[in-house]
Amino acid sequence: MRPEIGIVGYGRCGQLAAEVLENDFQVVVTDARDLSSDAAARGVAWGDLSACASRPTVLLAVPVRAMPAVLRTMAPHLRSGSTVVDMASVKVRPLEWMAELLPPGVARVGTHPLFGPDSVPDRSIRGQRIVVCEVEGHAAAARSIEVVARRLGLEALRLDAETHDREMARSQALVFLLSRALSAAGLEGSEFGTVSERRVWSALNLTSADTEELYEDILRLNPFAAEPVRALAAAVRSEAERLTDVEPRS
Repeated sequence: MRPEIGIVGYGRCGQLAAEVLENDFQVVVTDARDLSSDAAARGVAWGDLSACASRPTVLLAVPVRAMPAVLRTMAPHLRSGSTVVDMASVKVRPLEWMAELLPPGVARVGTHPLFGPDSVPDRSIRGQRIVVCEVEGHAAAARSIEVVARRLGLEALRLDAETHDREMARSQALVFLLSRALSAAGLEGSEFGTVSERRVWSALNLTSADTEELYEDILRLNPFAAEPVRALAAAVRSEAERLTDVEPRS
């Protein structure tokens, strides 16, 4: 019999998780919104929060900012010996919240899939990468998640939460910032750009379907994002002033 897993959050990432896990797990999903008809259309079991939280493994696929409230609500329904896995794009604060709000006897693992629905449009995640953050005292749970990841064809990368967030602050956060800043400026590239330029625009446009909520959380809830963001803003400003304030030569 396949092991059970509850997925809390049935947005775009929760839907992807349910699809890729359904062959290996008995999946039940829930969301703050009533998306039961969407789940039924995809052949996925729907339940309430208590039904999902009572599974041996619980996967959190909710917005980062919603995690404290969700953890408080689901905590009474968690079984001793179960494992809660988050898949947020930042790791320091979610792991702090889980340590604070989850009851003793519940294992905790932080993960961050380094892909999303738009980067795997065919739903094939084989060859993609996922970060696994081990929590002190919960090494066995982290190893179990790595086993599942490898079974799915993923490359599992071990990072501590702080290293993860520092790396994301100078990569993911800046890509989101550039994408939204260019969009706000009404700049969309050109069909006449070079191959390399079109690739850059294509990569930036991958974030266009992501919510404003996700964008803000990646920038605001990563404790290391402010420094590279300010450095980038200052560099752009400096270069713009250097190159646009020059009088043309006669």
